[in-house]
Amino acid sequence: MPRCILFVGPSLPDAADLARNPAVEVLPPVSAGDLPRLSLEAGDVVGIVDGYFHQVGAVRHKEVLALLSEGVRVLGAASMGALRAAELDSFGMEGVGRIYADYRDGRLEADDEVTLLHSTPDEDYRPLSEPLVCMRATLSRAVEDGACDSATAARLVATLAGWPFGRRSYGGLVAAGREAGIDAEVVRRLREYCVTHRLDPKRDDALLLLDALQRAGHGERATPPGVPTVNRTSFLYLWQTAASGLDIGDSPHHGHLGALRACQLFADDYPRFHRDVVLRALTTACAEECGTIPPAADEPAPAHIALRHSEHRGLYRLPADPARLGFLALWLTDTERETLTPDEQLVTFLVRSFRVNPGLTWEELSIQRLRDRSCWKDARRIVQLAWEVNDRVFTEHQERHVNDLSSEKILDLFAQRWGVARADLELAAMDRGLESLDSLTMAARAFYLLARYNPDLVHLGIG
Repeated sequence: MPRCILFVGPSLPDAADLARNPAVEVLPPVSAGDLPRLSLEAGDVVGIVDGYFHQVGAVRHKEVLALLSEGVRVLGAASMGALRAAELDSFGMEGVGRIYADYRDGRLEADDEVTLLHSTPDEDYRPLSEPLVCMRATLSRAVEDGACDSATAARLVATLAGWPFGRRSYGGLVAAGREAGIDAEVVRRLREYCVTHRLDPKRDDALLLLDALQRAGHGERATPPGVPTVNRTSFLYLWQTAASGLDIGDSPHHGHLGALRACQLFADDYPRFHRDVVLRALTTACAEECGTIPPAADEPAPAHIALRHSEHRGLYRLPADPARLGFLALWLTDTERETLTPDEQLVTFLVRSFRVNPGLTWEELSIQRLRDRSCWKDARRIVQLAWEVNDRVFTEHQERHVNDLSSEKILDLFAQRWGVARADLELAAMDRGLESLDSLTMAARAFYLLARYNPDLVHLGIG
């Protein structure tokens, strides 16, 4: 049976009570980062009705596309769901209901047609304003019932459309009528009609989507046809990585990233570990794209497959011709160019350039392999010690901050610690998965005081 999830709030505050199928999980309105946190499989179904956009970031289009690319059905209706469905239906998102159709066909255009102010979830999302799309529908019914003429309804809607969404309400119709130059008594009678004959197309469409989810929950998993291919940009990568609990960020106090940074900075054998991570990623890519046989999980990644895969991609030709390897001058020390064979030079280049070409960060690969090793606990301890030292020092000197630490002193410390010349420090950082001196400085800044004055506390081994 597919897993079915519904993001809903003020459009259908009683959704949990109305859901007859226990397979439907009702969650609060969706916001940026919520979709990547879901552990879903192909054939599962996500319904989006409501979504935040003002208090926090709105759900991103790329997050929806990423789910679709994994074979997850995504339905939208009524509010944020209708907006995203109208924008993404050509990529496979399924729109439900009248409001979606109106956005799709251009009868509605403004995003704020469906927005409203409301109270907290504890108060059942009590409405504090009225969505314009609901007022349109009610005024249209008023015209049909003879409670007002079409010109009056159109003038009121045009006036309300110019107001901030939080100001719109049936109680505000008199003020809107005064602004539109409509007789006050006509508007007062119309207001009474609207209050007693209020239509709620958002709720109607939300009920349609809930019904679709409940029917999906009774069926079998079905992957929608025409699944789109989504490019995993650096932004999508960071959203997904953060959502998975890997806490990618710039400060070592972030959980898993901080521990990774400690390993990169303080484990003497990290370059060997990083080399294996990169070569394994390249051999896996070669197996997927070129049909080669990948190494077993417990075997070292063979360098020759990684070399061949980069040849497949057109980076160079094998066997390597030293006369054509001039570009390696940017990636190798003078000693390496003199002592390494052409193949060894190319492998070193592949490892060091991996974060630059293809251009995405790959911390998750290293984190996934490190989390089950004994060094991970030690790395977390170093993170904690570093921040205890920083807190103590900068509490006593509140006019200073960790970001004020000298970049030159940080770089000098790690050149000395790694036993390399300052001229070769950037290449040594690349051997540890840090793509530049700026990346090294950023990663090391919060660890500097601990490493500078307590070097015996920052020894690690990957094993």
